[in-house]
Amino acid sequence: MLLQGRMNQAQYEILNMLSCINQEEDVTALKSVIVQFLNDRLQNELDRLWEDGTITEEKMSSWANEHMRTTYKTS
Repeated sequence: MLLQGRMNQAQYEILNMLSCINQEEDVTALKSVIVQFLNDRLQNELDRLWEDGTITEEKMSSWANEHMRTTYKTS
């Protein structure tokens, strides 16, 4: 995998910490922790959007019926 551009300091720190992981079960455990971390961040953001009224029952209902497929020209 090629890295695009330069890494920021946080990315560099994470890679540096990961240099000691070399067992597949450790990688699997770490993936689980990262997924939980990202899930918590997403849930917090969704809660914030709900509380400030950005997301409502009506908006969620409209999303359920929304078609977001890309239309393609037929020649």
